[in-house]
Amino acid sequence: MLMRLQNNLLLSKVFLGCHANGFSSLISGSKILRGFNETAGFSAVSGDNLRSQSKSSLRNYQVVVAATREMGIGKDGKLPWRLPSDLKFFKELTVTTSDPEKKNAVVMGRKTWESIPLENRPLPGRLNVILTRSQSPDITTGENVVIRGSIPSTLELLAEVPYCFSIERVFVIGGGQIFRETLHAPGCEAIHITEIETNFECDTFIPSIELSCFQPWYSSTPLVENDVRFSFATYVRVRSGAPGCPLNIEGKCNGSLNHNIFEVKDFTFLPRMILERHDEFISK
Repeated sequence: MLMRLQNNLLLSKVFLGCHANGFSSLISGSKILRGFNETAGFSAVSGDNLRSQSKSSLRNYQVVVAATREMGIGKDGKLPWRLPSDLKFFKELTVTTSDPEKKNAVVMGRKTWESIPLENRPLPGRLNVILTRSQSPDITTGENVVIRGSIPSTLELLAEVPYCFSIERVFVIGGGQIFRETLHAPGCEAIHITEIETNFECDTFIPSIELSCFQPWYSSTPLVENDVRFSFATYVRVRSGAPGCPLNIEGKCNGSLNHNIFEVKDFTFLPRMILERHDEFISK
């Protein structure tokens, strides 16, 4: 009887730790949760309006996207440009973790999943979450593949055991409809955007980044590859603001940042490579 009470108390601490802070310092998740299966069945959730969801029960995330000045992201279901440097940046950003015992999650729509070459999917070293409302026989779930029916159900799942321990960061990677739903929702902490400066014809577009809600954090010097001019940039949400929050963005081009507009001063939710590039950016 005493042993049963101790086990129940430990399990209660695990769940409380997950839902309170996303990551718990009570125990090492990788050691205690190895017995959990990382697959999850299809579960459609009615109502995909993120603003109607309880923020405390949903996992925060970051968006990764490449877009033209007009916010075009694709043509005929494919990228109109070929940028090996961008693919390398994407892989490093979404694979690297601070804790070697954890991994990141990448969230994508079914069409984005199908656009990945068969030999490259699931994307290795990451939990692949595919959003679809029809249980496709072409998508096989496994250790690194989960199927969900909506963004809210995905973020809710990733906030629970075992994912609150095993997943370090969540990245939304496309496609157009998924970006339109997530880009300015409250759970979006940051936007990592490859800004394509060369003109390309696109048929898929996403909303422009709301500069009233996101503070520029980092921007690389322009690069040229395969005759395409582009740069890498990161925008961080103004922590005190829902859409429409006041923001003075003067000095964004020279790297000046007004940290007084942020409620939270700890930016370690950003990947280390972005934190390091920020330091280089503001020292120029």
